[in-house]
Amino acid sequence: MAQPKPKKKPRRRSDPARREAAARRDEARRLAAEERRKEQEAAERREKLKKTARRMVIPVLAGLGVVVAAIFLFRPEKEIAVVEKVDTDAIMAGLGYVLPGDIRDRVDSLPDPVCGVVTDLSTEQLYSDLYRGAVVLFHRPDDAATAAALATLASGYESHVVVAPNAQLNATVLAISWERRQTYDAAADAAEFADVYRQRGRAGGECPITPNG
Repeated sequence: MAQPKPKKKPRRRSDPARREAAARRDEARRLAAEERRKEQEAAERREKLKKTARRMVIPVLAGLGVVVAAIFLFRPEKEIAVVEKVDTDAIMAGLGYVLPGDIRDRVDSLPDPVCGVVTDLSTEQLYSDLYRGAVVLFHRPDDAATAAALATLASGYESHVVVAPNAQLNATVLAISWERRQTYDAAADAAEFADVYRQRGRAGGECPITPNG
């Protein structure tokens, strides 16, 4: 007959091993509770940030839209550094065009702008073209090669470029627009002026290029 196993003696509550085991369990529960609390706080912070972001996104987008629009509307216009800024009346007077004193009072009655090659450019026609944003490229009447080159250059634009002769010219090409002028030694060089200053007059309006104005 087998002998019964001796019963283990129950540990006393004061047993150090028992106290250590209980302390480890308590510490584990405390750490787990602390971890759950931190996770809960992190989740609450994330949710709060999401709500804040959702509330802010529309005002922020609206604000960005205003900034972009302001930059587009109020950005400074491009300028060519060497171009002269001169009053339009003075530019025209230097070319022999004397403006009537009342011309600004009757801009609505000016002739329609004419763009392209114009062989006989009157004072009011020139003022009308400049006022409505045309660039005018002058050449000397006896310089057929430059005249032809400027006509070719103008044909590369859809609108707002005029080519005309002027007997008072001292340069190969004089490019003018509203309150801007610059001389050039070659017709091709005037393309830069046309690119920058076309359609920058006092008023808008169409001025398509015609083969012979």
